[in-house]
Amino acid sequence: MNNILIRIYTKRKALMLSVIFFTTLFSCKKDGELYPEFNSENLIVSFTDTLSISTKVLRDDSINTFNVSSNLLGIYNDSIFGLSSASFYSELTLSGANVNFGNNAIIDSIVLSLKYKSPLDFYGELFTPMDINVYELTEEISGDEYNSAQDINYNPTPIGNFNDTLYITTPVKVINNQDTTSFDPHLRIRLNDAIGQTILNAGDDGQTISNNDAFKSIFKGLYISPSSSVTSSTLQKGKGAIVSFDVNSSLSTVTLYYHNDSDTTSYSFIMNSESKKFNRFDHNYAGTDVEKHINNTIDLDSTLTYVQSMGGVKTKIEIPNIKDLAKIENIIINKAEIVFPLKDNSNATLQAIQTLALTGINESGDAVFLIDNFEGTDYFGGTLDAENKTYSFNIARHIQRIITGTEEDYGLYLIATGSAVSANRSVLNSAIHPTSKMKLNITYSKP
Repeated sequence: MNNILIRIYTKRKALMLSVIFFTTLFSCKKDGELYPEFNSENLIVSFTDTLSISTKVLRDDSINTFNVSSNLLGIYNDSIFGLSSASFYSELTLSGANVNFGNNAIIDSIVLSLKYKSPLDFYGELFTPMDINVYELTEEISGDEYNSAQDINYNPTPIGNFNDTLYITTPVKVINNQDTTSFDPHLRIRLNDAIGQTILNAGDDGQTISNNDAFKSIFKGLYISPSSSVTSSTLQKGKGAIVSFDVNSSLSTVTLYYHNDSDTTSYSFIMNSESKKFNRFDHNYAGTDVEKHINNTIDLDSTLTYVQSMGGVKTKIEIPNIKDLAKIENIIINKAEIVFPLKDNSNATLQAIQTLALTGINESGDAVFLIDNFEGTDYFGGTLDAENKTYSFNIARHIQRIITGTEEDYGLYLIATGSAVSANRSVLNSAIHPTSKMKLNITYSKP
């Protein structure tokens, strides 16, 4: 039965179904006769939550992180997921055309500043000092799409380093020409003066840097990264952090402080919406339960499954016996709610993913939208229920299409939303968890 037939049938039975849901109590696999009789017909409404569900943890695909709303930076050792790191590449752009720095411009200092997204936009703990390196790109960010696994060539000698605690709630006071100004919280990293002098020389005396293309021939951009990688880090479990930066902010700049024959001044290069940039993510699951799942070295009856942002891991879901419902003649799926409970205390110190996405899978193994998704979030679901600690999705139309043969069943993917700009993860109970299991609640009608 296709969706058009479903809608016609449902419209014709609208009054009848309203009586069903207000007068009938349902229990697992117990049928109830509809009363009173309408149009000389009886509907039997049934409920089941006993269909088996299998889960498999897979590495997520690399995700598009080009020109996203936030840039992530840091490294964290999750006690469950292992080490994850975030770095990013960015161009700089001029804050005006035909830039000239005056006669005999001499660098005083050059400073990279990065505005924190908000006091709450970090993952992990901020008490461990963060060690960050800044590198100069040797290759332009020339494309229009980059993913979380791509790299751009850079000079391996850092042009700047920061090794201290991040104070993401503390305003920053900047002294310039004996004037002190207070700014919103942001990170400041002193860069190598030689880089600044090279830039000044390009716009010294009668020379100008005419536009952004001309500037990129002088300075191609920055790579900003934790100094250690997920394979070399010695962070203890539960230590480190990944912090979100608003690189499009007017506070996110590279500023030249310099003097020339007539003045002591400054000039800021900006990282705005015109600047190409992208996030780079890495994960190391060695020695974790997640690794056992990925490598299929864990028993198939595991009580847990996992979803992780930053292109980490996703869960594949299969409902092996779903087509058994097709044996029920003229079945109509009234509601099909699949529920994913969070593992107790798994979000006690680390916030779980706020909203998950549930997708279909095509014959090539790619994620595709479910038809129910187009009904909107209020209908489809996916947002974490903070009180019940569950995610739920209504997939009634998808199930109807599967059992009527309108759509092939290749399974489902449960993935993180906002994966390109968030470091969160969720630990979920599987369908065989002893106390709070993943399940599919189906209410259906038959003549």
